[in-house]
Amino acid sequence: MADPSQSQPPSRKRPLRPWEEQGFRCPFLDTINRSVLDFDFEKACSVTGHNFNVYACLVCGKYFQGRGKHTQAYTHSLQEAHHVYMNLGDGRVYCLPDGYEVVDSSLSDIQNMLAPAFSKPMVSTLDTVPVYSRGVDGSDYMPGLIGLNNIKNTDYVNVVVQALARVPPIRNFFLLPANYAHIRSALVVEFGALVRKMWSPFNFKGQVSPHELLQAIMHASTNKFKIGEQADPMDFLAWLLNALHTALGGTRKPGSSVIHRALQGTVQVTTRPAQTADAESDDDSMSVTKTTPFLYLTVDVPAAPLFKDALERNIIPQVPLVACLTKFDGVTEQEMMNGDKRQYVITQLPKYLVVHIKRFSQNTQHFAEKNPTIVNFPVRNLEMGSYTSPPTSRKYHLMASLQHDGTAEAGQYRAFVHFRANDQWYEVQDLHVNGVHPQLISVSESYIQVWRSDEGS
Repeated sequence: MADPSQSQPPSRKRPLRPWEEQGFRCPFLDTINRSVLDFDFEKACSVTGHNFNVYACLVCGKYFQGRGKHTQAYTHSLQEAHHVYMNLGDGRVYCLPDGYEVVDSSLSDIQNMLAPAFSKPMVSTLDTVPVYSRGVDGSDYMPGLIGLNNIKNTDYVNVVVQALARVPPIRNFFLLPANYAHIRSALVVEFGALVRKMWSPFNFKGQVSPHELLQAIMHASTNKFKIGEQADPMDFLAWLLNALHTALGGTRKPGSSVIHRALQGTVQVTTRPAQTADAESDDDSMSVTKTTPFLYLTVDVPAAPLFKDALERNIIPQVPLVACLTKFDGVTEQEMMNGDKRQYVITQLPKYLVVHIKRFSQNTQHFAEKNPTIVNFPVRNLEMGSYTSPPTSRKYHLMASLQHDGTAEAGQYRAFVHFRANDQWYEVQDLHVNGVHPQLISVSESYIQVWRSDEGS
């Protein structure tokens, strides 16, 4: 009997296409133009406006949908002879119209710019080893000291993001997407993406646009914070911290999110009803004491006196920060609008302390007013032990100070940030990053401050 295997026709293998042969290199890689690539904006097709299955043309930088026949990317490749496209979802690169995938080590810098990746060892050295990078235009920058584009009246967002990007537990958490891979919140995803871009050594330039985060903010805040409309950075910071905490699954339980683990403390509030306060009685039986968590402390600034110097110039008064903090000494009373009097004392200090210096108010005509009083403060070794119960020595060091320049109706915000890797201070105003002497920071119109305790990482 004949061998059955001998009766089968011989198998025919199709010849390998050029790009399937070992050692093949796509001939169009040299057409890639890195200077036009920008992955900071919404990943939407420039033709259809759709935001799924989108590819970036690595030759002209435009976004197109799909890569099969009759798609926008396929048509663009035929019409313009642009052949190299990157999937903006997974970073894989293809040559069109042939459709083969391009795997080449020369593309790694573009893929890293699209989706910067950090390892735990990389994260652990950010505050100890300064890194210097160079953009495709030849400009030098330091990862972590990246300017943020002011889209339109979005400087209030930029300064808050710059401040939070200094807080190691929050920064480190968002640098590693595995920490929140299960979260479906666009706010969390885009905040993490922006923090990674700010600290990435793979940027093609020393600036980043927060456009995608701004869109997520508008949606999550139901347009409370919108591109084109100026807002108070303190209002925005309070909203952002609570929105991130909630989106990360945080609850009222202490330490239930990285936001609370880093920033939350507790303050004891004792309230004396108006009738008791008026009687100036020593009887505290009517007083009510409760402990309340906080993510920031608000301190009041004394009213600015209206007088001028010999040259008829307005004198801007100054007050030390420690004088404003006496609000929390457990003795000083503050009178409320209803006549009640309150005393505050901190019962638990956070590792990272946010201080809000209240400068803005509304007058009787409901117009915004700004108190220009300069609040003096040390850059290092702010002692907070006098404001805690029980008293305990706890020193804090300034990490960021956000300042408002101009009048209440018109003005802009900038940030002073401390870069721990080289122990230097920088002024960051939108796209501009410049070194600054620390003595200049303590005589500015500081509005929001972020402090690191000795116990902070």
